Amino acid sequence: MTERQLEHDIRGRLSDAATVLLLSPSFTEGQGDLCADLLVPRESTGQNALWVSYTKSPDEQVRRFRSHSAGTPRDVGVISVDDAARSATAAAGNAVGAAGAGTAGGPGATTETVTSPGDLTGLGIRITEYLQRWRNADGRTVVCFDSLTAMLQYVDLETAYQFLHVLTGRFATVDAFAHFHMDPTAHDDQTVETIVSLFDAVVELDDDGATVRTR
Repeated sequence: MTERQLEHDIRGRLSDAATVLLLSPSFTEGQGDLCADLLVPRESTGQNALWVSYTKSPDEQVRRFRSHSAGTPRDVGVISVDDAARSATAAAGNAVGAAGAGTAGGPGATTETVTSPGDLTGLGIRITEYLQRWRNADGRTVVCFDSLTAMLQYVDLETAYQFLHVLTGRFATVDAFAHFHMDPTAHDDQTVETIVSLFDAVVELDDDGATVRTR
């Protein structure tokens, strides 16, 4: 089975999921491509794409999204946590320029910043604002949250669990499709299994390939 066939097979098995946990050690080969593939869950044009970034600029993910999609995002949003703000702003600007070319009116793009990595209330408010803004818009909302491992450096497991319980429910309510990155090697088994219990599906990626678990 080729790499692209594998990615499309995974997408098919996730067709009924609203939220997906992507378990992958840092720097695992193929993680970036799979992330981009998860951002194109059903249709390839007119989606509203939201990136939540704790650890890095989303510009590479934006480029991968464009390489995996026949079209361009309808709208692009970036929520940058702490010091990723400058690169996130540049990424959103680049996405607007690229997506606007040849598109009537071009999509909008906005960048929001959460200055404290442990401010889950502020983060939740900003995510909700995007969901409400796009709720009645054409195209499905797709979300990449990178990463839960980084978030758990700033909040305890119980706080993270409560936040994610509410957030995953919101995504399901508005028919969004969201995937969350987590490095299982950075946490104990109990922490991983606690987080896993919140998601409709889990994709585990390692150097030998990917496996999918669904409820």
